[in-house]
Amino acid sequence: MTTVLRAVPKGFVNTPAIERITVRALRYLQSGFSVHLRGPAGTGKTTLALHLADLLNRPIMLIFGDDELKSSDMIGNQTGYTRKKVVDNFIHSVVKLEDSLKQNWIDSRLTLACREGFTLVYDEFNRSRPEVNNVLLSALEEKLLVLPPNNSRSEYIRVNPHFRAIFTSNPEE
Repeated sequence: MTTVLRAVPKGFVNTPAIERITVRALRYLQSGFSVHLRGPAGTGKTTLALHLADLLNRPIMLIFGDDELKSSDMIGNQTGYTRKKVVDNFIHSVVKLEDSLKQNWIDSRLTLACREGFTLVYDEFNRSRPEVNNVLLSALEEKLLVLPPNNSRSEYIRVNPHFRAIFTSNPEE
């Protein structure tokens, strides 16, 4: 299950230096660009990212990077099957059978954020393997999210124009 956040960081201290960073980052975000906040652990990157996302006044999707993260954790995957069986015996001497099996697809956070125009906060994205982050390239550059082939849905999602991404990283890791 995916939770969509509305974040209002409690106790956020807005100093003149933070205000300058906030104004500059907001200009980039409002122009359709992504923002990357980097700095040592404990400097408030995530809090600032959530503050920026809140100022955009859009729902927030939060992803935490780690080396266990897979592409399917970002975009979604197949989970189980749905079977439909219809037995039609309207005419008593004729039996019509219809049986179908369909894979179920569950969207994950990046897919939902791209489709609905949410703000994605990808915390410590540098901890994830590079091949996992490749799914972001087409979403950020071409505004098109590529999904694995499936007969029951489109292989591409056009990214909502309101979608924004804020990345945080620790250069020491």
